[in-house]
Amino acid sequence: MQSNVRPLRLLLSLAVVAVAALALLPLGSSASAPRGCGFFKSQAEAQDYFVGQGGTIEDGVGKLDPDHDGVACEGLTGPYAGYATLGYNKKRNFFYGVASLPPSGEGGEYPCMIGNRHFSDAPRRLNVYKVTADGNKPIFNQFGLGAEAQPETGHLIWRADRKVVIPGSYFAEFEERARTTAYGGIECPPFRSPIVRLP
Repeated sequence: MQSNVRPLRLLLSLAVVAVAALALLPLGSSASAPRGCGFFKSQAEAQDYFVGQGGTIEDGVGKLDPDHDGVACEGLTGPYAGYATLGYNKKRNFFYGVASLPPSGEGGEYPCMIGNRHFSDAPRRLNVYKVTADGNKPIFNQFGLGAEAQPETGHLIWRADRKVVIPGSYFAEFEERARTTAYGGIECPPFRSPIVRLP
């Protein structure tokens, strides 16, 4: 009888240790589990979560991007944010990228295709930033670059010549679009590409 008690005590001790270890896990660890689109209040909020979880065209983070264009929860209402890529052509010395944007759901229009924080009918603008110890350093001047809108596809396409690119981490950021009213919210907030190593 005594020989059966020792294994039982060992099993009970292991169970207690396992429960204690689970209790010590950070409370936020469940936040990394994929969520459905119904969890979010807006498409931009879903997009922030999608990018934060490492979402890409290949990895849809659960079912947030079923058509694999990098845009999460396209059926949600605004604000709207897109998914951007960034690359550098070493042979021809230029940055390039594409941003996919969500439709508004009203007639298939893309409300964030054009416009920047100054002019609602001008090109959507962006800049490329190098990540440094002192912060993010813009590669182009304060006005950035204009991106060509392709309303039929929901894409913004751009390229910019740059002969000298110091190896490091970079991202592209699209600035916010102009507010719809002086007191209203921003329908098209800023969004950025994932950080990538270039060139």
